[in-house]
Amino acid sequence: MSGALIAGVDPALALQSSWLMNILTAIIGGRPGMISGTTPLVGIALAELVEKNGVEYIYYAVMFAGFLQLIVGIMGLAPALTRLVPYSVVQGVSNAMALYILAAQFRFGKVAPDKTSHAQSSTRNLVEPGHSWAHIVDDNNDWEFGSSLAVFGIHAGLAFVISFGLPRVTKFVPSSFVAIIACTFTEHIFFRQTSDFRSALVQDFGMVKTPTLEPVWTDSDISMPGFNIDTFRKVYLYGLALFGTSFCESFTTVHVVDELTEVKGDKNMVAIGQGVANIVSAVFGGMGGSGSISQSIVANHSDGITNLCTFLTGAFILLFIYAASPVVNIVPLGAVAGIMAWAAIKLVDWESLHQALATLLPLPLPIRERMNLDYKIPLADVFTMLAVMALTLCLDLSIGILSGVLISVFVFIWDSSTRIIVRGEGSAEEAGKSITYTVTGSLFYATADSFCDFFPIEEIQYDPGEVLIDLEGAEIHDISSMIALKKVYDRFVDLEKCVTILLTSSSSRTLMEKCAYMWQGVNFVDKQQVLEEDSSNLNSNSLLVESIADEVVASASADSEISIEWDCF
Repeated sequence: MSGALIAGVDPALALQSSWLMNILTAIIGGRPGMISGTTPLVGIALAELVEKNGVEYIYYAVMFAGFLQLIVGIMGLAPALTRLVPYSVVQGVSNAMALYILAAQFRFGKVAPDKTSHAQSSTRNLVEPGHSWAHIVDDNNDWEFGSSLAVFGIHAGLAFVISFGLPRVTKFVPSSFVAIIACTFTEHIFFRQTSDFRSALVQDFGMVKTPTLEPVWTDSDISMPGFNIDTFRKVYLYGLALFGTSFCESFTTVHVVDELTEVKGDKNMVAIGQGVANIVSAVFGGMGGSGSISQSIVANHSDGITNLCTFLTGAFILLFIYAASPVVNIVPLGAVAGIMAWAAIKLVDWESLHQALATLLPLPLPIRERMNLDYKIPLADVFTMLAVMALTLCLDLSIGILSGVLISVFVFIWDSSTRIIVRGEGSAEEAGKSITYTVTGSLFYATADSFCDFFPIEEIQYDPGEVLIDLEGAEIHDISSMIALKKVYDRFVDLEKCVTILLTSSSSRTLMEKCAYMWQGVNFVDKQQVLEEDSSNLNSNSLLVESIADEVVASASADSEISIEWDCF
């Protein structure tokens, strides 16, 4: 419901999406134990579209986002895309979302907003600084004071304590459900019946009404605009933002649930399930959604780790909005805030913060040992985590994750570009001898120039006539590295050297075979051939040694006793 309140739409739209998404993902195939629905970040992605164009346009935006998710899942791209996300980015996202979820609960401490007419149609910039938390610090609504704020705080504290403590006693009854019942009872039986104290309820921010289960184009209460190029221009950026937000949040949720259950989920099926669920929910009047980290954590701590849990979550939401919507309306918002605050605390990656302190604080060793900070992680990982946290909070979830991936890629490329090693072995002074250059590291566009710099013409011109470039410890990755290798080969050929390239990596060989035209006339040799040649040379040397030894022994037999000691050849 908080996602709907942030977007400025009827909470029934969020509940409609939630029950449809959970039931559909449980049936189609999704991550067992992962709860889906409209999250605050989804509400943020759609808030300005609702404000400037009207609620009718969000259905097209959600369908577009669901279609993109469906394509990603069908094409099998989900594992490949998530594989690019390093662990430091996941840590940063988890911490940022925990802070955001915690801060978002403070909006319920404000006076309930008035429903005003939507502004004129306009477009949205894809990147808007402060868009993720603008609803928290805006001046449109004043903060509550006095008894209302005090009762709100009591409900939040009570819900937090129940959510935190009850699972330690029993998991037979979900702690969040008990917290909602306890806070609702306290509000309506204790406060409102015995005093004038009261706090904001769900209905104060948005009355939950029973939605009609029919397509939006036939619903008389919804004035759907025609789907044309003008409509697409108004919604496509919001759809992209929703796709990025939903995709990132869903697969962050998958990662969190994987860590909690130690069982890997099928990411392509998650993408397909989320895509279908978003499309269907939009068709039937929902506002879409994604995997919910906080609700999945709540379910997991109540031993909800199967698709049955996901299905029953949707079934109970369906029961509430179609048979017991008045009950939802009287729930104190303080109870929601307390439960979400507990989920946010559980979402924080405390180990990552401990690692950041251990890496950044310039403390002497005795103090580090006393504070259990006697270790460090790479500074680049800490910087990436903090950057993702800042960008997610200040800009957007998808922007934060994309920036974190780009930072990690840059750091990896920079680090790898300094790890190319070339060692020359052999005698360059004696004519007729050979020299072997052993290359270690990754050869790609960032190391291509450095590789060429290891072979300056003014130095290699004094090399022996036979040159072996040993790539046993190297890996060729792209066209830049192949061009650099060919350039070095040509330098030796121009100096009338006999050059041979030794390849052992099957992946490098396969890549170079695809560009066979580049290697016409180039001498290649296998590792086995080199070993056979070495073995043949060793056998020849052994025969020569034996022949010399026989001559020495024959010569010594005619003289006085001579003691001969042979070194091991």
